[in-house]
Amino acid sequence: MNVCVARQPIFDAASKVWAYELLFRDGIENVFRSDDPDMASLSVMASAFFDIGMENLTGGKRGFVNFTGPLIERQAPALAPPQCLGVEIPNDITPTETLVRACRELKRKGYVLTLDNFTLGSGQEALIELADIIKINFRNTNVALRAQVRRRPNLGRAKFLASRVESLSEYGEARDAGYSYFQGYYFSEPVLSRGKATATHSATALRLLNEVRKPDPEFDTIAEIVAHDPALSYRVLRLVNSAAFKLRTEVTSLKRALILMGMDEIKEWFPTLIMTTLTRDKPDELAIMSVARARFAEIAAKESALADRSSELFLTGLFSTIDALLDRTMKEAIDRTPLPRDARKALLGQEGPFTPLYKLTLAYEQGLWDQVPALAREAGVEESVLPDAYAAAISWARDFCEQGGASRK
Repeated sequence: MNVCVARQPIFDAASKVWAYELLFRDGIENVFRSDDPDMASLSVMASAFFDIGMENLTGGKRGFVNFTGPLIERQAPALAPPQCLGVEIPNDITPTETLVRACRELKRKGYVLTLDNFTLGSGQEALIELADIIKINFRNTNVALRAQVRRRPNLGRAKFLASRVESLSEYGEARDAGYSYFQGYYFSEPVLSRGKATATHSATALRLLNEVRKPDPEFDTIAEIVAHDPALSYRVLRLVNSAAFKLRTEVTSLKRALILMGMDEIKEWFPTLIMTTLTRDKPDELAIMSVARARFAEIAAKESALADRSSELFLTGLFSTIDALLDRTMKEAIDRTPLPRDARKALLGQEGPFTPLYKLTLAYEQGLWDQVPALAREAGVEESVLPDAYAAAISWARDFCEQGGASRK
């Protein structure tokens, strides 16, 4: 059985990833047949944990999973250690005595209990004294309702998590209201201000990208640009000394590192190095997300009619957050970036040969399972390759961003 799983980061107040929410689907065409849907879901989760591995999915951070009432009553979360798993309790829960006892037992064992999409008047209120986290969906509530929840008596010591936070203004509201955790794509929204100049490191990085993308780039020019940017220099040395190049001795000279890479490797690796350098003033997850999208799009492209253009799809995914990195609109950011025409079309939401696969990349990342089949067909990609492609992409992205490099061969 193929298992589809996506993840969404949960940030703390310092914009650092604190945990991930894991989103599952039971197979490519829901091929798991069972008269017991709860056990089907449990089988999917178990397959994901053991086949993909929690370390690959979360990098050692806690993974939050939504469990139904019957699964909680059966102590299904005990499948995974409490330091690895967070238990999300849905808002359509039926607050039976058995369920309350089961939640109390999970809490005793050390599991973090979250009331998912909490609403006043739901069955979740019977569990509020046991909750570690109360999760409020910003798409399904307004300011008044959110304030009403915060004023509810007997909240205990529970912390609040703002989910579906898609704008910086919503993030600001949640932060000012005392929320401890945040989930959504607010961190990838550009901060726009009239007349704002591009930061020096951004200008240097884009100048380097322009040079690398030339048909015949100049080695000396590349070396000079890199030498004047400490972050780029550091990442080049980290990459050359990583497992990707399998060198026997450590290289400490920047020029020697570039020579050892050679122009072909420079052309392949530098777009990724440049993008991860641009994220130095942004949340770390933005870099990981960009690189994971790039790798996922590249792997999927190789299984489609766009196989010979997979490197261009890699660039499309890689530059999907360029607007947030440069704090400009996507059009303004793209105008400053040397990208293939079809990549530009996809990033601007225009029709083109890359657009279906790019949309598929975003849908899979967000766990929009109802959209994935149609987008996969339109992109000409077999759905069966997507779970492994996603798992490989997030593992490769984390390795690149944290360790300095990984092989794309």
